[in-house]
Amino acid sequence: MRLTGDAVAVAVLAALLLFIAVNLQAGWVYAVDALLIGLLAVASLSAGLGIRGLTVERTMPHEAFEGDAVPVTFRILLRRGRRYFITLHDAFPGLRPGTARFPVCDARSPAAQSYQTVALRRGVFTAQTVEAHSSGLAGLFIFRRRVRAPGALTVFPRYAVLEEFRVPGRTGPDAASVPRPDRAGLEVAGVREFRDGDSLRHVHWRSTARRGTLVVREFEHEAAEAVALLIDTRIEPYGADPSGLAFEDLVRAAASIAHAVTRSGRPVQLIGARGTQVSTTEAGWSQALHWLARVQLHGALSPLEAYRSAVAPGTPVVVCSADTDVPAAFAQRGIPVAAVLVDAASYGDRGDSGDSSGEMVLEALGIPLALLRRGAEVGACLASLSR
Repeated sequence: MRLTGDAVAVAVLAALLLFIAVNLQAGWVYAVDALLIGLLAVASLSAGLGIRGLTVERTMPHEAFEGDAVPVTFRILLRRGRRYFITLHDAFPGLRPGTARFPVCDARSPAAQSYQTVALRRGVFTAQTVEAHSSGLAGLFIFRRRVRAPGALTVFPRYAVLEEFRVPGRTGPDAASVPRPDRAGLEVAGVREFRDGDSLRHVHWRSTARRGTLVVREFEHEAAEAVALLIDTRIEPYGADPSGLAFEDLVRAAASIAHAVTRSGRPVQLIGARGTQVSTTEAGWSQALHWLARVQLHGALSPLEAYRSAVAPGTPVVVCSADTDVPAAFAQRGIPVAAVLVDAASYGDRGDSGDSSGEMVLEALGIPLALLRRGAEVGACLASLSR
């Protein structure tokens, strides 16, 4: 319970009037003082009872991208009676905090209020409760209580739409993203998840019903080789950036590349270390987003160790890291590689750029390179990989 300034003022006035009434023995002063004391009692009881017996339901989208507007709706259900002036303060992880105010709640008709917030950062977030405030009929006291209102949200990283992306180690038409070929008259090789641009004529309805998401037939000449995309999840290379923003920009760059690859009809194989284990998946766009929403700096394996555990030797790979030695190690072993590097030092408190000698070594080795720095637009930085 918290007293407002008005409650303190009323209590002081009631005490003063009581002192005056005792000394003057004036009946009307006793009556006024009794009214003030009664007001305090009613205000306290109405505020305390206002948050008892509440059932709160939360409705919100299950998925969003960073920066998206996210509507959140609360419904309050009562077993009996009526409540006044209830406020729900919501501090859902990954979202900007918001409030929903209910002037009146009645057991006969559930009250609903919404607020709009913004997805601040990527990740998989859950919340079990919301904080309910009741100020009662007079607004002199505020009672607080945590009320169960479960919710879950997956926030995907932002991505830039790349006009073209060149696969490392490839030349000719296989090097760049190309339009998806005509499928008419070809043998079915299997099924895969639906991608933007797929015809509804190719939906495999039985598999769609079983999985709960759209699945289409995959044709023989459509089954393209996956592009390996490796993210360095060791914490040490990003030590110059205590804010963690450098790694977030790197994940956004990886999402942009995954979008370009899957849009061209190829799957993408995402690779990253999780402790001493390798987390990898060969995915379309939707699955890639879910993988990227979950990736964190928990790796205990070097990128080269993760690569060897996940793909066949010599497979072309796009490496995302803050360590210039990582893509150089791949190139020295004859592995076709492209590098997306983030200058972690530029994200530090001073904002200084790091040593550029490593970048010069990569250019000398002929490694396609994109360099991310704080404040730079990710899509513009990645354009250098298509030259």
